[in-house]
Amino acid sequence: MAAVQSGARKSANRWDMPDPIYWVWKKLTSVKVAVSLIALVAVAAFVSVVIPQVPPQFTNSSARIDEHVELQRGTWGFFTDILADFPWFYDAQGGIFNLFNQPYWFALVVVMALAVTTCTISRFPPIWRTVRRPQRRVNDAYFERAKNRFDFTLPDAAASGAASGDAAASGAASGDASGADLVERAFRRKQYSIRREERDGAVYLFADRFSWAQLGTFLSHAGLVALILGAVMTKVSAEEFQFWLGEGESRPLFATGDDRAQIQVIVDDASARFADDGQALDFRSAVRVTSRGDEIAAGDVTVNGPLTFDGWRLHQAAYYENGAALQVRDVRDGLVVYSETLMLEDQVFGPRVTIASAGSGEIISEEVVPPAFEIADHENSGYQLVPLAPGVSLALILVTSAEGEVQFHYAVVSVGADDAEAGGLDAAALHIDEAPPIAPLVRLYELGSSEPFAETLVPLTERADLPDARIGAIPLDEATTLSVGFREREGERQFFYFLGGESPINGLLAPGERVVVGDVELEYLSQGIDRSQWGRLIEGETQRIGSVNLTYQGAESVFFRTEPRVPGAEGDALILVERFGEGRTTSTFEARGGESVDLVYSAEQDGSAESAEIARAPRLGLGLGGATPRVDIELGESIVIENFEYTFLGPREFTGLTVRKDPGAWVFWGAIVAGLSGLLITFFVPRRRIWAKITPERTYLAGLAGHGVNLRRDMGHLARAVGSPDAPPEEDEDE
Repeated sequence: MAAVQSGARKSANRWDMPDPIYWVWKKLTSVKVAVSLIALVAVAAFVSVVIPQVPPQFTNSSARIDEHVELQRGTWGFFTDILADFPWFYDAQGGIFNLFNQPYWFALVVVMALAVTTCTISRFPPIWRTVRRPQRRVNDAYFERAKNRFDFTLPDAAASGAASGDAAASGAASGDASGADLVERAFRRKQYSIRREERDGAVYLFADRFSWAQLGTFLSHAGLVALILGAVMTKVSAEEFQFWLGEGESRPLFATGDDRAQIQVIVDDASARFADDGQALDFRSAVRVTSRGDEIAAGDVTVNGPLTFDGWRLHQAAYYENGAALQVRDVRDGLVVYSETLMLEDQVFGPRVTIASAGSGEIISEEVVPPAFEIADHENSGYQLVPLAPGVSLALILVTSAEGEVQFHYAVVSVGADDAEAGGLDAAALHIDEAPPIAPLVRLYELGSSEPFAETLVPLTERADLPDARIGAIPLDEATTLSVGFREREGERQFFYFLGGESPINGLLAPGERVVVGDVELEYLSQGIDRSQWGRLIEGETQRIGSVNLTYQGAESVFFRTEPRVPGAEGDALILVERFGEGRTTSTFEARGGESVDLVYSAEQDGSAESAEIARAPRLGLGLGGATPRVDIELGESIVIENFEYTFLGPREFTGLTVRKDPGAWVFWGAIVAGLSGLLITFFVPRRRIWAKITPERTYLAGLAGHGVNLRRDMGHLARAVGSPDAPPEEDEDE
């Protein structure tokens, strides 16, 4: 009966919590549950690597989340909607693509935190007992079966001391005590704490080293709990602002009316360095922060070098170089009515060409001409038409070669720029893969003169009345035309000439021959390549086409935006800045350009991006709409249109800033320190416990130690320290 009551009391002590709570407690402390939770976290981490997640700065924007999901549709196909809607019974806001902002993820985190906390609490009492009240006695059988055991005899001095007593019992006790002293001193030299007792004619020692190291596991557990707590604090209470600021601009950190001190962030300068291959080397901005007009912080900020103030950390998060400062003044009263630094977010890509009069050299046009039409049978290629004459246009063409090189081609085509077929030209019509035709190179002399007054390559065309010939015309005066050309005879190309447009052939000339034709002498020099109709230009090369000279100055991007608030504009104003190769430009081309292009730095002279020199100051293009044509304003100059003066103050760079206050950050870093400290203690400072039995005949050692400790080696060190003849040699201690 008494036994039953004792069992009942034990049962009552065990079940002192309600059954459901105890069941939950058991599950949370279960190894299987812990492994399952870790496996779920590992699966989530793997999924987040395989499936691109919504960037953190966009997780609060439904539109941005939807954009991210759409971008993944090309990869995941019809699975996209399934992944985006998981788990399907509530609005998942991105689903698996926004995994770490889903309720089930937070539920998993909470359960893991509870499991870690419960496990820590349940394990603390027994571990604390082993630290504060360790088992100091073991039975003698333990010295024979322990995994880590060793025995040895004491040196002769100890043995002789053991035999010097008056009686056998007293001699044994004396010998044991002398040997125990040697062993105890050896233990203490190894930083062991010692508990000693004498019983049954022997001395027993309990040696304990690093007993506190067993508490390291709680430090690791506490770090993990703190890590989860810090993440929750960050999610609930962290504040973050992200915004762009141009050079010379300022921005209030908090919305107007906020009860906190009004703080202004001012960017004085933004800069970046790029490698020759276009990779960003450094983003840096000079920033000031003021509160109620007083400067509270100032300095350079970088991605990893923040500016701190009042618990806030201000980082540079991004850089954008394409901006412009425009000022508008009302000329009637002299007041500045508009002054803004504008971020030019849109871009067009195309060849920069200069078209000038062949006679006077006067520049007719100098600008980037974006391709308006795609070439169906040439991938990543496009063209634009510039009118030359009624029904005749100059096609400016960008072609991406098989090696990825952007090439500039041109062609004179018999299509008006506004014709219906203007957008349907193929590679054949544009002569892209066709070599320029052969044409004769000739000289003209006045009669009796040895110096030519003209040397020209004569473009040739086909004639219906001469099907096997191609003919070109050289005007001599208003009434006289000299015709020359090539004809094919028996596989040979012959040069011929005649006066007038309808005359029969007067004769043939071989290279180097000279003949009198009318009032001039004609000399045929050689065959040449006629590039006046179509061909390819490299950067800096010029070609005469009819009455104009065409110069290709490289392919680059022009950045622009439409702005609704510019005074004097009818509707939205078009604002663009041409950098003339000073800024980064596109190294790959997509027809009608702009999207998914690879940005690189356009270097000058020696090809070094860091030492690039500006060949020409940037220029602002301004389109006010209506009947007012687009105007170009040079750097620092102004132009007056009706009642307003427009001034281009210069290009401006923008810096993307992140301002963040995170009370969970300190908890997070404390958790990292605690977790790492616990792991270091557990793995590198393991506890060692050794029990010793010392008799006149022999000393017996047995012990326990943590992972990675060779306790037999420590026992061998101890035997050598007391001078035992049984001590193993140092070279054998690891065996």
